[in-house]
Amino acid sequence: MKKILLTLMAIFAFGLQNVCAQDAPLKIVTNNPDFTIKVKRCAASGKTVVLDLILNNVGTNDVDVYRIAGGYYSSIIGYKENSEAYDDEGNMYQGRNFKVKIANRPEYSYEETGKFSIPVGVPMRLSIQIDGVPQSAESIARLKLIVTCSAWGLDCEKPVRISNIPIARD
Repeated sequence: MKKILLTLMAIFAFGLQNVCAQDAPLKIVTNNPDFTIKVKRCAASGKTVVLDLILNNVGTNDVDVYRIAGGYYSSIIGYKENSEAYDDEGNMYQGRNFKVKIANRPEYSYEETGKFSIPVGVPMRLSIQIDGVPQSAESIARLKLIVTCSAWGLDCEKPVRISNIPIARD
């Protein structure tokens, strides 16, 4: 009887844990109070996921962002830092394979956006394309995004982190 009761308790606890993990709230950490991000959509077609983010400068001055990088290498300081994403099935996607596009620029570029400005109070769209995400993945469990902006004190040591982004599928 004890064995059955313990088994039922374990099944119930495991099931409850899975429900809690799937319903975890979206969490965004930008590492600067003047920089906010909103997830507009995260949609998949086949094995390609497109994540649209809205970047906002809520400070008092326009800000230049040097780059938003998938992969980053500095020969001066001798290390490589990558943006990266994980899905809810534990698969990892290296940032050097992301395609990124800022605002209405015509094409995605590999690895980084290049320099752009974020004016105060003007929303700026950032799209990130991640290929090879299995159709069974239901969310991006974690996204670490390298944003280089000296005015906000952001670099590869202070990445933007977004957790629990649900993926909408066709």
